[in-house]
Amino acid sequence: MSSYGYVTGDVLHLGDTGLRLRIPERAFDSGDEFQVGFGNTGRDGIGLHPVTTSESCDVVVTNVVILDAVLGIRVASIGIRAGRISAIGKAGNPNVAGAVDIIIGSGTVVIPGDGLIATAGGVDTHVHTLSPRVLDAEIASGITTVIGQEAGPMWGVGVNSPWVLGRAMRAMDAFPLNIGLLGRASSSVGATLDEAVRAHVCGLKVHEDTGATLRTIDTALRCADAADIQVALHTDGLNETLSVADTIAVIDGRAIHAFHVEGCGGGHAPDVLTLAGRDNILTSSTNPTLPYGVNALAEHLDMLMLVHSLDHADDRDVRIAAARVRGVTMAAENRLHDLGVISMTSSDAQGMGRAGETWWRTFAMAGVMNTGAQERTDDNERILRYLAKITVNPAMAHGISHEVGSIAPGLLADLVLWRPATFAAKPVLILKAGFPAWGVVGDPNASIDTAEPLVIAEQFGAFGAVPSDLSFLLSNGQALAEGPAPTARRAVAVRGCRTIRSSDLIAHGELGEVTVLPDGSAVHWRGANLAGNPVASVPLSRLHFW
Repeated sequence: MSSYGYVTGDVLHLGDTGLRLRIPERAFDSGDEFQVGFGNTGRDGIGLHPVTTSESCDVVVTNVVILDAVLGIRVASIGIRAGRISAIGKAGNPNVAGAVDIIIGSGTVVIPGDGLIATAGGVDTHVHTLSPRVLDAEIASGITTVIGQEAGPMWGVGVNSPWVLGRAMRAMDAFPLNIGLLGRASSSVGATLDEAVRAHVCGLKVHEDTGATLRTIDTALRCADAADIQVALHTDGLNETLSVADTIAVIDGRAIHAFHVEGCGGGHAPDVLTLAGRDNILTSSTNPTLPYGVNALAEHLDMLMLVHSLDHADDRDVRIAAARVRGVTMAAENRLHDLGVISMTSSDAQGMGRAGETWWRTFAMAGVMNTGAQERTDDNERILRYLAKITVNPAMAHGISHEVGSIAPGLLADLVLWRPATFAAKPVLILKAGFPAWGVVGDPNASIDTAEPLVIAEQFGAFGAVPSDLSFLLSNGQALAEGPAPTARRAVAVRGCRTIRSSDLIAHGELGEVTVLPDGSAVHWRGANLAGNPVASVPLSRLHFW
C-alpha cells in the first residue's frame, strides 16, 4: 500500500481467512489523490472547489477499495448526494485536476477511506425480531436491511394483525435500518393473508410449525402472485403432510425463497438440499453451520430442542430433533454454497442463528472453502461470490435491488467500511444513506477519538428522528395504492418478486439436480459426492472475539 491507499496490483489479506483480494484497477494516478489534513490537498483552490453542495456532493468517501458484487473491485472515491450514491471515480477539484468524476465542494463532508474497504450494507432476510436488541446486533455487524417476522417476545413466524403490525412499524422507526415484516402465511384461507398484505407486509412466511402443507403453500403463492411479494418457505421437517417432491410439485414453477436449505435447522429431513439447483426456487441457509465445524452436531441438537419447544424427557422429541442434525448434509451445504448453487446466507436470528454473525460466518466459510489457493494469484472471484450472498442476491430475491444491495450510482448509500485485517468481523463505520449510523468509537473523554477502549456503538444517525429519515420500510404496491404505511419513514414497494429466478442472481445460478440418499448418508451434485469433514478451527473467530 502506498501512502495514499492501495494501488493497482496490491494484494490485501482479509483477516485470517487466507483470502487474497487483488486490486485490478485504480480510478486515479498515485500522487493525484484528494487528501485531508495539515499540508494536504484538501484546501480551497487545490482539492476543494469553491462551489455549493448542490454543485458538488454532500458526502464523499475518498480513495477507498470498492468491493461490490455488481461493480467488481477498484480503488476509487464514492460521491453521495441526498442519501444516494451519485458517482464513483476520481474526486477533487476540476479546476486543478483532470478527469474528475466527483466534485468536492467547499461544504462537502469528507470521510477518508484510505486503506479501507467499502461494501454495500448487508441484507438479512431471515430475522426473528424477538427483541429490539437484535436490531442493534444486526447493524453493528454491517447489516443495513432486515426482514423480520415478529415484534418482540411473541410466538410469531409472521405477523398478520394490522394492529400489531402498525405498532411494530412505528417502534422500528427508531432504528437506522431498512426494515420489512413478513406476514404469517400458514393458512388455508386467502383472506387471512390478504389482511396482512393490506397492512403493509413485504412478504409472506410459510413455516412448518404453523403448517407447511400443500394447501398453505399454494394459498401463499396465489396471494404473492397477486401482490408481487415474495414467499419465504420453511418446509415440513416431519414429512408429515408432504415430501420434498410434493413441495416441489405444489410450488409448480412459481418463484419462492426456500429458507433452511441446509444440513441442519429445519425443512424436509434428510433431503431438503434437493430444493437447491432449481431455477424458480431461490435458496438460502442460515449462519450456525457456516462453516461446518467440530462442535456443530452437539450445539444444534440442544438449540433445536429449545426453539421448537421440544421436551428432552420425551424420547420421541429427542429423535425428531436428532433427525434434523446431520453432519453429512452440513458438509454438503458448505460445498453447495461454494459451487454457487445455494445463493444466499442469513442469520435466522434467535430462531437458531446469531444476528451479528452473518457477515463473518459467510466469509469464514469462504476461507474454509478456499482450497487450491496456491494455484491462483488471487481469490477475487470467490470473494465476490460470497459477497453476493449477503448483499445483492437477498436484495434481488425480495424485490429491493432497485434500492440497496450494491454501490451502484442511484442506489441508497448504505455502505460499510472495513479494515482488511478485520474484514467481515468488525466494521469501522456503517453509513446509512451516507450518514454515520454506527461505528467504532473511542473514549469520549479522551483528547483524540481513537483512544481505547474502542467499541462499536451508535453514531448520530441512530438518534432522534434521524433513523427514519435515513431508512425505508419494505411494503408492497397493493397496500401503498390503498393508503400510507403506519411509519414516519419512506415506504418502498417491493417489486419483481414473482419473476426473479436463481439464474438471475449474481455469481450464482448453478442449476442441476442435488440428490440425497434416503438415510441422509450421502449428497451428490452432478455425480460428485459432496462429503467433507468438519473444521477444527474457524477463521475470524478467536483472533477477533475471544
